[in-house]
Amino acid sequence: MTKQELLTTAVEKMSKEDKLIAFPPIERKNFVVRSSWYGRGQVITFNTKATKTKPSQKVTYNHDEVLKKMLPKLKLMPCWIKRGYWSQSTDMPTNVRELSERETIEIEDIEVVVDYIDTEIKAEAC
Repeated sequence: MTKQELLTTAVEKMSKEDKLIAFPPIERKNFVVRSSWYGRGQVITFNTKATKTKPSQKVTYNHDEVLKKMLPKLKLMPCWIKRGYWSQSTDMPTNVRELSERETIEIEDIEVVVDYIDTEIKAEAC
C-alpha cells in the first residue's frame, strides 16, 4: 500500500470526534477541494471577493459534502486528473453554493487620515 492509501484507511477508521481533533476547521484565502482531503470531514472557511454589486461574504463549507457533489464533473477535468486538486479564487462554483453557510461581511466606516508632504518636483529636460 502507498502512504496515501494507508492514511486514507486510517482516517476512515477514525470517529467524527477524532477527525475533528486531527483536522480542525481551517481558514483559507480561496475555495479548494483536494482528493487527498476526502474523508476528513474538514470544515473550511474563506472570504469571497467583493464586486461592485455584491459585498464580500464569509463562506463555510464541509469539504467532503462539496467534493462528493463535484466529483462526477471533476473526474473529467485535466487539472483534477493530473493533480487531484481544484480551486477557485473568487467564490464557490454555483452548483455547490447551497451546501455552504454564508455571512455577509459588513464594512465598517473607517476614518482615513492622509498627510500630505510638500515636496518640490523638478523636471529635467531629456
